[in-house]
Amino acid sequence: MVRALPVWVVLCLLTTLAEAAPQDAPGAAQSPAALPAPIAFKVATSRRKEALPYVVQLPAGFAADRAFPLLVLVPDGDSEAAARAAIDAVGRVVAEAGFVVVSPALAATDATLPELFAQLRQTYRIDQGAMHAAGGGKAAPDAIRLVQRNSHEFQTLTLWGATAAAEDTTAVLRLHERRVRVLATPTASALRDHFAALHAERAEKGVAADVALTLDDFHDAAAKGDEDRYFAILPDDAVFLGTDPTERWTGAHFRKFAMPWFERGPAWTYVPLRRAITVGPGGAIAWFDETLDNNAYGECRGTGVLALRGGRWVLQQYNLTVPVPNDLMRSVAERIRAFAAGRAPTATTIVVVRHAEKAGSGDDPGLSEAGVVRAVRLAETLAGLDVAAVYATEWKRTVETAGPLCQSRRLQPQIVPAADTAALAARLRRDNPGRAAVVVGHSNTVPSLLEAFGMKGKVEIAETEYDRLFVVSIAGDDVRVIPLRYGTN
Repeated sequence: MVRALPVWVVLCLLTTLAEAAPQDAPGAAQSPAALPAPIAFKVATSRRKEALPYVVQLPAGFAADRAFPLLVLVPDGDSEAAARAAIDAVGRVVAEAGFVVVSPALAATDATLPELFAQLRQTYRIDQGAMHAAGGGKAAPDAIRLVQRNSHEFQTLTLWGATAAAEDTTAVLRLHERRVRVLATPTASALRDHFAALHAERAEKGVAADVALTLDDFHDAAAKGDEDRYFAILPDDAVFLGTDPTERWTGAHFRKFAMPWFERGPAWTYVPLRRAITVGPGGAIAWFDETLDNNAYGECRGTGVLALRGGRWVLQQYNLTVPVPNDLMRSVAERIRAFAAGRAPTATTIVVVRHAEKAGSGDDPGLSEAGVVRAVRLAETLAGLDVAAVYATEWKRTVETAGPLCQSRRLQPQIVPAADTAALAARLRRDNPGRAAVVVGHSNTVPSLLEAFGMKGKVEIAETEYDRLFVVSIAGDDVRVIPLRYGTN
């Protein structure tokens, strides 16, 4: 079932095709004179009172049925004029390398832009499936936020200029399979060459390129709700294995199952970020594995086999799974067992406290007299909790704070690095499914640990506050944090 494009899209394409030069392959530099004029659009979003303007620069030879790399170029400002300026300064030159360049009038306050990305995926076939993002100068921070908040849409982020060099890209670098590049002060032509080379890093060659194009077409058809194109690639005799253990379908059965999703328009969107393809002897069969991102399920893995049939590649099997990090496997396994047994998963309880009052301000001070009293109060406060493990940082004041609690439970404190709260949060989940544990940290590490657990809202602990206590309850994906105080009387 193929649906008609919206009228505004058809008019855009007709205008573009009338102005376009003869078709060239993406990545081949074009003369600026051959480019069509930029076109302005708007999309209604849930985060803005007014529709979001964006400007599109199409490459020479653009055709709606061909895949082109797509770059989201963040402008320095939240107006259509700023978006046009970004297109004029950088976008038109990058389009010479065969890119569709989109510049949204993006404000720093825009938390998410799902409607924009959905419209782009309905309008264009995106080569390699995932988009590229970029921002230079004052636009660099907004470009970082754009990728952080919409990470499932992007495979790369490029920043440039002094502002970009000063920005912290750590959060984006933590995203699996994303490539981040920070440039000095490149010219527009240098950026054109940069994006062409960046996109080429993931390009397949020879027969593998045809296989990759088929897989991209498969995912694009689902994102557009094109049922006929999707199931032409997944024929009736193919096998589809879903994420649920009960989901093993033939292509014919899967088509019946998926009909309601395709009838509503876009069915589902899985964005490929990495792919490995092996072509068998004779070039008539190929197998692959790919890393995908999905807004609801997060990072997924697709594996399968394709065969050359009637001169075109079709899937014989597609297996969609959700890889589980080793650090989370025990808690996930426990939740699956609980689900299979028809019972609620056992909650994990993590008590997070700051160390008690310290004596002096040396390199590694211990507890003051007041701190020793508070440490005893902590053990008394948690007397009714069946604590299985206690964690403290490498500093004397946290170990001493945990001392009375450990003595009362005959436990040894497990020493953990103060700085790496993300790793600590993962370890606490992994090692304590269904148990209770206590962590003694610092005024700056307690808030970041709570954030790593998924707490909403900012926590600030003053230098003079030693009585803050947080109870974190984790049951599967449900995380609740209860802030308390102790030892104040």
